[in-house]
Amino acid sequence: MNYAEALGLARFITSTGISIDEAVDNPVIPSDFRKRIRLVLEEEKTIILRPASMLTDDKDYVEWLSKQDRSGWYYWPTLRQYILTTKGWPNPSVQSLDKETDRILARLPQPNGTNPFDKKGLVLGYVQSGKTSNYTALIAKAADSGYRLIIVLSGIDNGLRLQTHRRLKREIVGTTKGKYVPLPPIGKQWFEFTREELDGDFDPGFTNNAALQGSQPVLLVVKKNGFVLRRLLKWLKSAPKEVMQTIPLIVIDDEADLASIDTRGSYQPKSDEIPENYEDPSVINELIRDLLNRFNRKVYIAYTATPFANILIPHDNYDPNVSDDLYPKNFMVDLPKPSGYFGAEELFGRMDDISEDSIEGMDVIRNISDEDLIELQESKLPPAIERAILSFILAGAARKCRSEEDFPATMLIHISFRINDQLQIYAAVDKKFTELRDEWRYDRNNGILKRFQSLWEEDFQPVTEQLHPNKVIDFAKLEQYIGTFFESIQIRTINSATGEVLDYEAEPTLKTIAIGGNKLSRGLTLEGLLVSVFVRRTVMYDTLMQMGRWFGFRFGYEDLTRIYTTAELADWFRDLAFVEHQLRNDLQVFEEQLLTPLEVGMRIKTHPQMQVTSRLKRRYASETTIAQSYSEHIEQTFKFPLNKLGDLAYQADQNLNLVKDFLSNLGEPKMYKKGPLWSEVPAQKIVEFLNKYVTDEGARNISLPLISSYIEKQVSKNELIKWTIAVCGRESLDSNLGEVDWGLKTKIRQISRTRLGDSESLGVITSPGDESIGLSKEEIKKVNEISKEENIAENKAARKVRSPKEGLILIYPISRHSTPIKSKGIMRHTLYANSNSPNARDLIGIAISFPRSEHPQPVEAFLEGTISWRPVE
Repeated sequence: MNYAEALGLARFITSTGISIDEAVDNPVIPSDFRKRIRLVLEEEKTIILRPASMLTDDKDYVEWLSKQDRSGWYYWPTLRQYILTTKGWPNPSVQSLDKETDRILARLPQPNGTNPFDKKGLVLGYVQSGKTSNYTALIAKAADSGYRLIIVLSGIDNGLRLQTHRRLKREIVGTTKGKYVPLPPIGKQWFEFTREELDGDFDPGFTNNAALQGSQPVLLVVKKNGFVLRRLLKWLKSAPKEVMQTIPLIVIDDEADLASIDTRGSYQPKSDEIPENYEDPSVINELIRDLLNRFNRKVYIAYTATPFANILIPHDNYDPNVSDDLYPKNFMVDLPKPSGYFGAEELFGRMDDISEDSIEGMDVIRNISDEDLIELQESKLPPAIERAILSFILAGAARKCRSEEDFPATMLIHISFRINDQLQIYAAVDKKFTELRDEWRYDRNNGILKRFQSLWEEDFQPVTEQLHPNKVIDFAKLEQYIGTFFESIQIRTINSATGEVLDYEAEPTLKTIAIGGNKLSRGLTLEGLLVSVFVRRTVMYDTLMQMGRWFGFRFGYEDLTRIYTTAELADWFRDLAFVEHQLRNDLQVFEEQLLTPLEVGMRIKTHPQMQVTSRLKRRYASETTIAQSYSEHIEQTFKFPLNKLGDLAYQADQNLNLVKDFLSNLGEPKMYKKGPLWSEVPAQKIVEFLNKYVTDEGARNISLPLISSYIEKQVSKNELIKWTIAVCGRESLDSNLGEVDWGLKTKIRQISRTRLGDSESLGVITSPGDESIGLSKEEIKKVNEISKEENIAENKAARKVRSPKEGLILIYPISRHSTPIKSKGIMRHTLYANSNSPNARDLIGIAISFPRSEHPQPVEAFLEGTISWRPVE
């Protein structure tokens, strides 16, 4: 018994209620592993997962699951044991899976009986987060409860269908091969009408619909393809009518926002008369609805991590031939984020514009410059790609050094969806990789060894020190693992032209550089993904998020992962982390209010440069401005074009001249500890200043034209008529940061603000207490009282206290020589590689603090479906 097997067994023993001490001391656990296992089990006790949020329709709901006798259940107990002992899940994660699938199953109708039912729901997960595990467990429990026919719609190509089929075969159906779930006993074995082969999709030549009349469960794993679905419908049509009326069906639609959404049909409520120009639904949507329409007792469950198109389905759309559309009218479930999962928020960070909560991402994002991008688009390899290849080799060697067992390792290169581009990139990568490998084999002391060492010590070691200090490896120790990992790497192009595949089942320790496009952009799991090169630009929320194959479980080696991408795409992923966060927050609020899916409309925050989903999928959605305002908000400039120094130099010079001119016309300032301060500045001067201040074109978080418009509206209501202006420099001079002359009687002492990793963001530029500037002693006393009473930050309290008639602008003089301070898990970078380069500039950031308004104005745009979003009272 190896360590992993011993740990799995200990987990299973504790899951039965036995204490950790008794489990670890059990004679079946090898004594050499007991100390390590005890530490792991104690640590896992601290894992707390939030429960799933769930909106439900209680119409016709009957509680039945809690009355079931589970002693006769087979499929779920067997799967649960496999997950604990073989897959090595922590007990809290298995308990969470058990609880959440129970909640979903309980919302489905009881399968036993003859009463007709028609339920539709949506399960929202995270990209690469274990949605398959959820519906696998749900299928097992559904089969135990009496559901007889399970149809899984899995992707649109053979590779994804096979991946899903293989997973369900290993974990539910059972097999005699490998350490998987065993075949069930006679009487409980599954009928499978699709096969574990690349071309093993549904074919009536391998089936017999007489199986639908028996007591054993039936499983079909089918891709969303018109030809295959028509074959399935034709086969079902030949089944006895009484079977179609009585058999309980569950359709699991995996990646339900892909292909399943109607992109053609007319919007037609059931109660309305069908017009002459009525348009039929699009092919796959119509076939799925036709499939459901043939059964009297059916459940449709959509699984996706990008539900934007699904929640924009018209909720009352109806077709006379295939009935209701696929809107999740009966339940919506937001699964909890699994322990050890790394998503957009963890990797790229998130800035919440409303609550001002800022989450900094990990220091694993590496920038691909505009110059590098041009070379890639010409199928050339810039230095950044060579660095990425070397990073992959170092990361793989480090995992080899750390790991007792072999493992799969993948590098993703996703440049273009065009096959010809992929083939050209393959040729360039293959050539460069061969050169690097030969240099390592035959001439390593002539440069490549030094490049490896520099990259390891300058890029990898600092990140590991932040995240896993006990896992730092000296290069001298690492060096002995580089060669063997180097030699094991294969380069593959994954597209329809080459026919190459990534089959980690057949090659469980595959080490590969995978070059591709659409086949690597959704659903397919890249095992052991260490390094990603991703520059494919798409403006669709759902498409971009799904292309992030690096999302998932990297715990224990997340410090070794690297994502090479453009600053624009990194910013977009950061923005999408906020969109995702807000959507889930709304679900939690609606759940607390006991609202149903048909009573709420989900809002999706729009973006100035991206689209929520394709035009056809959102053709019946509407863009609306929701009544939220800048009241009690702060807006600040924390994004600068730091990777485009020419643009930055222009912007910084323009803003410097603007600030000098603006401040010189405000009169004599007062002086406070951080610099000069002006009060009673009329609103018109503020609007003129904001209209001239230059922000980064890619900055989504702030819109100065919208702010200026808001100020003008508030002035008409006798608010924001006067302003306080304060320069927020250092209280004392730092010789490294320096001071600058803005044409005032005193020089301005500059402050330090650094960038988040390789991004172009500085994060929050304000400091605690800054928004109290200009308040009287009595007002500051009130700020402190509110801060304590309401347990909120001092800056937020200041906005509640400041008069609605007065606004505040804070100006931050940021030194080009700013020096980062390291913190746990986060690494800040200097503003410039060389702060003395010709285009490096000191920066001027501004923050605009708005007091509470008695007349709030709407400022934010959202996309809504046919059910309007509403704030909850």
